[in-house]
Amino acid sequence: MIAWTIVQIAVLIWAIQMLWKYYKANGGNKFGLPEPPGPYGLPVIGYLPFLGSEAQLTFAKLAQKYGDILQVQLGTQKVIVLNSLDVIKEAYIKDASFAGRPSSASFDTVLKSTTANLSFRTGDAQWKFLRKLSIKALSMFASSRNSRLEAVVDEANEELHAELKAFNGQPTDPQLNIFKCAASVIGTILFGLDFSSKDGILKPILLANQKFISFFAAGSVLDSLPLGPLIMRHKVNDFVKSIKPVGDIVDKHITEHLVHCEEEDDVRDVADAFALAAKQTPADVKQQLGLTDDIIRCISRDLFGAGFGTVMESFRWAVNLLAVFPDVQERARRELAEVCGDRPLRLTDRSNIPYNEAVMLEALRFGSLLPLSLPHSTMEDTTLRGYFIPKGTTIFSNLFAHHYDHQYFPDPDSFKPDRFLTADGKLDADKAQLVFPFGVGKRRCVGENLARQELSLLIGRLLQQFEIRQDPRNPVNIRDAIPGLTRGPIQTPLIFEKIVL
Repeated sequence: MIAWTIVQIAVLIWAIQMLWKYYKANGGNKFGLPEPPGPYGLPVIGYLPFLGSEAQLTFAKLAQKYGDILQVQLGTQKVIVLNSLDVIKEAYIKDASFAGRPSSASFDTVLKSTTANLSFRTGDAQWKFLRKLSIKALSMFASSRNSRLEAVVDEANEELHAELKAFNGQPTDPQLNIFKCAASVIGTILFGLDFSSKDGILKPILLANQKFISFFAAGSVLDSLPLGPLIMRHKVNDFVKSIKPVGDIVDKHITEHLVHCEEEDDVRDVADAFALAAKQTPADVKQQLGLTDDIIRCISRDLFGAGFGTVMESFRWAVNLLAVFPDVQERARRELAEVCGDRPLRLTDRSNIPYNEAVMLEALRFGSLLPLSLPHSTMEDTTLRGYFIPKGTTIFSNLFAHHYDHQYFPDPDSFKPDRFLTADGKLDADKAQLVFPFGVGKRRCVGENLARQELSLLIGRLLQQFEIRQDPRNPVNIRDAIPGLTRGPIQTPLIFEKIVL
């Protein structure tokens, strides 16, 4: 009886989908334009069975047939996929109507579980205000003339390098060590707290990061089917349970900052900056934007999650790639020695180490950590390249397809830092701007500049201290990745040989 009821519901959903599709195709929009083309799927479930574990690859193949703008039905969720740089820029930079976030079960789960969230909010006036505050707060650390980031990385590196040296050249998986280093940097920047020394804190943070990546995989049953939240209720409950301890940890440190900050000279970290902003924002502005002090302060919680995971996984991609390409590693190390001598790399050195900067750019391109970025949605009925896109449509930007586009990156499957250098060995600024690991347009990650500076220091200083080699018994796999919201590098034991200066 239950099975028959499910079949009836499925048939009804499919019929509604067909009627809606017919309506839209026959004058159901004010522009009188067609919707983007795309493949047919199965009744009710659409194209879900054919999506595969790495949706960005499937979308890239479909683009060869249907073009750079295509439409895919994933269950009851209609998705538009943008597969080229030009069309992504046109949508996200020129058109504010693409600045929304989907009203989906996964996004709703996060928004219900936190006091405030910058990444998952729709781009309204409140979001714009909070984004502006975030950029201002992070700018304290993201200046090349400001030694605050360098001091934080100095301390985190000291612990990381001591741990790697203690392995005495024996193969080891550095994931946990890199995780602790990244957590230490972002924890200090945001809250003045060294998370790396708190084992009881580290475990829930790492678990939450892993759950987050799998929870937001493209084409999940949770977002694609009407009964998704019911079918996936155990996964939803498990996810909420995993992120709660992290929220509690962060909230505790936010609360500790409230009594400290009265003026700008009191600001020690980003949480202080938000606490001060909450006090200084006029009451009429808060009322107009629907803001509370709690919402303003807790944006630092969102920055913690975004800043930690991105840097950690990008650093791991770089380390794996350097181990596989010792010639690249040696050339980067020679450049560092010529510029820095025996002293540690500084942010002011970045303009003088073009090859090292090219190595970082190529690692970001090759790893393409956020292959589909976070999905957008249309905030109103709109058009793009002669196609009608209804309000509330989910939009994926296939950044992976761009990063592996032969037009911009010849031989894209090869790791070639030289592609970002000019004939005379300088960094090619135009080509450098073609790498978009942190998104495009109005929703581009607010911490991008800080993350790039942090990665430059972490990678460069590691090369100054260690030779990174593969374990002959366990070659590094750089062709595959752990699927999910991010493309995580495959965990592999590596050898870190301390360089004798």
